[in-house]
Amino acid sequence: MKIDPKQIQIIHIAKKQCGLSDVEYRDIIAGRTNGKKTSSSDLTYAEANAVINYFIKTLSFKIKEKYTAKERAAKKHCMRRWKEGRPANVYCLATHDQLNMVSALAGQIKWRVEDGFHHWMKKYMRINRITTDDEACKVIEGLKGMLANQEKIVNGEQ
Repeated sequence: MKIDPKQIQIIHIAKKQCGLSDVEYRDIIAGRTNGKKTSSSDLTYAEANAVINYFIKTLSFKIKEKYTAKERAAKKHCMRRWKEGRPANVYCLATHDQLNMVSALAGQIKWRVEDGFHHWMKKYMRINRITTDDEACKVIEGLKGMLANQEKIVNGEQ
């Protein structure tokens, strides 16, 4: 069976996280395939699993979750409320807690221009100000993503 694209992706992530050189990486693949193959794209499904298991067991590679459980739960709750559907003439206003969260997140982000938050809301959210709870949810999730991206750049992870 042919290798899955996700397996190739995991192998390359493991190579980067373990700090392997190209020669070491190809030696590991050759070792798992009895010297027959040196490229991840040439591997079969079973051989790719063997290489991934080697990274996990021998080199202590760990697959990192994109979101923590708390972030996943918050996003799921927000999207559920967004999709639950209300009658067309019913709007729920943004809560005080949501507006405080938006202010706190916007304050943590380093904007390139003085009025960056309002420009960002107009451009990406297509709103001038937050009025409904759905808009607040979308803005909060967008700001969380932007803040996480800025932290990655500052920490040199990209």
